[in-house]
Amino acid sequence: MSRRLVATLVALLALSAACGGSSGSPAASTSGYRVMATTSVFADIARLALGDSVQIDSIVPAGIDVHTFEPSPSDAAKIATADLIIMNGLGLDEWVVPLIEAAHKSSSDLLRLGEGLDASDSWVYLAPADSGATHSYDPHVWLDPIGAAHYVQRIADRVVQDQPELTDTIRSASAKGFAALDELDADVRALFSDIPEENRKIVTFHDAFGYFARAYNITIVGVAIASPGQDPSAREIAALIDAIRASGVTTVFSEVQFPSKVLTSIAAETGATVLADLYSDALGAAPGDTYISAMRANATAIAASMQR
Repeated sequence: MSRRLVATLVALLALSAACGGSSGSPAASTSGYRVMATTSVFADIARLALGDSVQIDSIVPAGIDVHTFEPSPSDAAKIATADLIIMNGLGLDEWVVPLIEAAHKSSSDLLRLGEGLDASDSWVYLAPADSGATHSYDPHVWLDPIGAAHYVQRIADRVVQDQPELTDTIRSASAKGFAALDELDADVRALFSDIPEENRKIVTFHDAFGYFARAYNITIVGVAIASPGQDPSAREIAALIDAIRASGVTTVFSEVQFPSKVLTSIAAETGATVLADLYSDALGAAPGDTYISAMRANATAIAASMQR
């Protein structure tokens, strides 16, 4: 985010505070407690944790790329009125930090969902495929349902800490959330169980599906770009074309928020089919309008591409 944009948002935040807040802010929940997530994915995971016990909103709209998003003054005003801001961390959505500071929020108002997991959580991070990545870990933890369950636990624990009078309501909601994640994981495992291991190969638009692949024993043959906003070199494209031909992959996946001319060109060279079916960093229209349904849609599309 540019310094000029941050300065503008600081000024507008001050104006918003003087006027009593943004008229476009969502109505408060019964409890009056507001959770602001950076993306639609994390907002929906928060709903798995909290149900409708608090107000939940997101900064990045569904269908928009979190990597290149630049917030507006109205987004900054939402942060100013939030009781808790949840972000992924691990380099994914650091653009929200200057807005939090501009809104005179402190680190105690922020929950970094993806950071600080370790062996005590039975979690091992993957390294990003991009050698030039600014963070040492792949940030897409939630694309494994077990990672999403860690997020649910962290959100529920934090809001219970802040709003102890909601403890029973939140614990009931999060129990349902955990059950839904367990069912999702079992169903996806069953979906891939009859697919031979040698067929479990995938090519995606960017390096988002490492944890999903690890969870379900899938090999990622390659990705079209190292990170959204970065065009691959001719050498990288040639290497991916060779890898696709060698692997026998017949389908390459774009993502709903990432139409890709690069993948279209690669498919033309290899004879593969391009499917723009996957959800990673953002939700979208049905069937990808919730975390659970988006993950089911991903698994169904990927498994179908492996049936040969």
